[in-house]
Amino acid sequence: METTVGMSSVLEQDIREKFRRSGYTLTSQRRAVLEALKEARGHPSAEDVYLTVKRKNPRVALGTVYQALSVLEEIGVVDSKHWSESPTRYDLNVEPHLDIRCARCGAVSEIPGVELGELEENIRYNTPYEVKRTTIVVEGLCPSCREA
Repeated sequence: METTVGMSSVLEQDIREKFRRSGYTLTSQRRAVLEALKEARGHPSAEDVYLTVKRKNPRVALGTVYQALSVLEEIGVVDSKHWSESPTRYDLNVEPHLDIRCARCGAVSEIPGVELGELEENIRYNTPYEVKRTTIVVEGLCPSCREA
């Protein structure tokens, strides 16, 4: 896959297009938040993103990171995950997918090779609800917690 410095070129083009259509500008702060999300393992919280951005730009404010995440979510660049007993997590993968979360330490990963298939379409067909998104999380114990 062709890459540029930082985000992959396909992801970069998609992000630029979403910004162009939205009327928002891809500011240096929003770019820094996107880079932090790309570098993150799992799905980081806003505070995790803030700490990553702050290492490169000590003058950044937490509120700036929250505002950037809000804009990125509004225009469809990132998705937020809301699970009980956990702060909101952010994900650059906005396509339907399964996440797995450690019930002990809270680590989150995507489950590769498992497609949601027709699940979302079946839900739409079998309910009068207007389905906005489907979020599924599987819980278990990560390898580190299993060993402990």
